[in-house]
Amino acid sequence: MKKNIIKKSNLEISNVGYGASGFGNLYRTVKTSDAIDVIKKCHEVGINYFDTAPHYGAGLSERRLGLALSELDVERSDIIISTKVGRLLEPNKNIGKGTIDGFVNAGPFDRTYDYSYTGIMRSFEDSLQRLGTSYVDILFIHDIGSMTHGEKNKELFKVAMESGYKALDELKSAGLVKAIGLGTNEWQVQQETFKYADFDCFMLSGRYTLLEQTAESFLDQCVEKNVSIIAAAIYNSGILATGPKEGAYYDYEPAPEYILKKVEQIFDLCHKFNVAPTTAAIQFPFVHPAVVSVMQNTMKFKNIEKINAMLDYKIPSEFWSELTKSGLVTSKYLNE
Repeated sequence: MKKNIIKKSNLEISNVGYGASGFGNLYRTVKTSDAIDVIKKCHEVGINYFDTAPHYGAGLSERRLGLALSELDVERSDIIISTKVGRLLEPNKNIGKGTIDGFVNAGPFDRTYDYSYTGIMRSFEDSLQRLGTSYVDILFIHDIGSMTHGEKNKELFKVAMESGYKALDELKSAGLVKAIGLGTNEWQVQQETFKYADFDCFMLSGRYTLLEQTAESFLDQCVEKNVSIIAAAIYNSGILATGPKEGAYYDYEPAPEYILKKVEQIFDLCHKFNVAPTTAAIQFPFVHPAVVSVMQNTMKFKNIEKINAMLDYKIPSEFWSELTKSGLVTSKYLNE
């Protein structure tokens, strides 16, 4: 599998990374043994980059990822790990089994937002222990933005830039972190940080995909500033994998009619040119030079085993041309 460089840090990450949100029992329970087997399979196909967060299962994902990576017969330096800060986990003995924020039977912890220097330092230290590592390769500020915080975001963003950023910068200077950035669903908040901070990379979820290209001008700015993009949620909550079927989701909510119609048209073109929709979806983000990796979070072996074939499949140029001419995809990079 090809590796790309996060320019400011010289980190080499596989052009497909594995997102371990499922290890936190997202929407369904999984076994720790299954998580270990998935990581082994990812390593077999060449994936060296793994992402997690304290939010995923209230620490469960980090614990399982750390355990799974410890089972690999590799040096720590051969693996790239990213996790996130912005939420602290506070013990709560009253939390029992059930689903919280989509995570089933997660850890018995309340999640508290804290983007301050002290909060980020504590979150980072807690993550090191759960992951069983002495350093993290990439550290993202998680879910800062109005989609998560609404009217409170202005003040929280100020705290993150004036206080929290100092923590990230210190951790990077100390060699405990090699690259820093934001992990959000909103490109606008990532763009806003250009005024206050010097980040290496951003994880951007769902905003530069076969279905949505609203972030393209922002990604152009990232190229100018040598900021690398890791594209997550490239199937837009799964609809680009399942198609416009009943019950399909888009952006974590039931897909509206106009999205269902657009996906149907994209799938029709895929069928016309004999291109699997998931193959088109995994290849599309790489048309932009800012993108260095795309994330996958499947728990199925067969899907992991297909990743290299999906990346290598030669999609006819006519397919991309027709997507552009029909207005289904808007990207200047498909016209070059």
